[in-house]
Amino acid sequence: MRVKLLKPLFTSLILYSIAGIFKAAIIIAKANDFHFPQLLRIGEKSLTLFFTLGTVILLRWLIADAPFSMLRRYTVAPLLKSIITFLLYFGTVLVLLNRLFGINLTPLLTTSAVLTGVLALSLQETLKNFFTGLWINTERVVAKGDWVKIADKEGEVLEVTWNTTRLLTRKNDCIYIPNRILMEGHLENYTYPSPLHAVEVDIGASYHDPPNKVKNVLIDLAKNLPHVTTEPKPEMWIMNYAEYSINYRLRAWVNDFRLVPYVKTEINSRIWYAFRRNNIEIPYPVRVSYSRAEAKPLKMEIIMDSLKNIEFLNLINYDELRNIAAYSSFETFGAGETIVKQGDTGDTFYLIHSGIVDVLYKDSAGNEKLLATLKQGEFFGEMSLLAGEPRRATVIAHEDTSCIVVTSKGFKSAFIKNPNLAENLSELLAKRSGRLEEIKNLAISEREKLEAEISLKKNILNKIKNFFKVN
Repeated sequence: MRVKLLKPLFTSLILYSIAGIFKAAIIIAKANDFHFPQLLRIGEKSLTLFFTLGTVILLRWLIADAPFSMLRRYTVAPLLKSIITFLLYFGTVLVLLNRLFGINLTPLLTTSAVLTGVLALSLQETLKNFFTGLWINTERVVAKGDWVKIADKEGEVLEVTWNTTRLLTRKNDCIYIPNRILMEGHLENYTYPSPLHAVEVDIGASYHDPPNKVKNVLIDLAKNLPHVTTEPKPEMWIMNYAEYSINYRLRAWVNDFRLVPYVKTEINSRIWYAFRRNNIEIPYPVRVSYSRAEAKPLKMEIIMDSLKNIEFLNLINYDELRNIAAYSSFETFGAGETIVKQGDTGDTFYLIHSGIVDVLYKDSAGNEKLLATLKQGEFFGEMSLLAGEPRRATVIAHEDTSCIVVTSKGFKSAFIKNPNLAENLSELLAKRSGRLEEIKNLAISEREKLEAEISLKKNILNKIKNFFKVN
């Protein structure tokens, strides 16, 4: 950037050097009584030409290039620079025509009303573009970096000159729009005076799904999206009651217009997963008759087979396990969605049926690190399920993931029928607890380690009893 800024100085220096050579040659020729007047005149005109060009380039650098390089953030700077440059070059042409060829256009420009009228008519569109460009820059209608829509053309403003406004579209195409169109047509600025822009997505849900339930699901979904602002908050409206569905409109806000298509895609993608998890139906505009009862036994058997392979559930007999499975369900999460969040309360346990999840832990300083990556057959959330503890880590779907979600509702009857179950489960949970390893590492003797394990087991047992309110 600095080299580019200093380039006119080097050019001016070269032109002055050439002019100096001609000047020296003329002085030497006159001193030696050189008798070729025609060559002397050519030398003097060359001296005038190179000296004038060098002076103009130096003046342009002093008046336009250097000052306006420090004023790039002001929208009027490029236009003023163009005007100054034009006036300098125009004056240079008048001077050179007069000095080199003896042509004086000044009287003609100042006295000929006919010429003025002809020029005004011939340059009508150009003048209109020029004055519109001046208006655009002084009024801050659009500026470099703004996202705008002009004459059905949407893009980011690359530059506003005295004649045209250049846009770069999302397809990476550059469009030149005459400035007069900005004055004559409709212009939308998505960046100024505020970069906030609404992203709206329309979705239909079944008449069987309560509107408040749909509203809560959609609002929660929008709040957890990246790039969506917390203020203004996401909003939702019921648009109408259609033939097959209740139609809703979700509105979220972003601070950068270029993110609108990406956020809209992410909202549409996550709606599918959120509706599937919450058993909200997106109805088809056709009349369909089908039965879902046949799928239930198959789903129940899949859940039963999966739960039987979990170590701490091996202590539960078949009937009790079947009762627990009845309170379980499948939930699907899209890549990037948060399944559980560190610190949140919960009473559910997740068994990965398919997919991969990342387990993240945030320390007291706010630093987040990856603890583990879990795959099919692995699980998390057992302490929240059986002891009601807050989530110890955040779990995020690494790819599209289906989980078997087990709730605590099915366990109370199991604890009542089998009084020793809570004690046996507390022993297994104590062995899986990361806290036990921390205590063992601090203990000195084997006796201390054993006492630490018994203490942690009792602590977990009390939490289970208090959580399920059983003796």
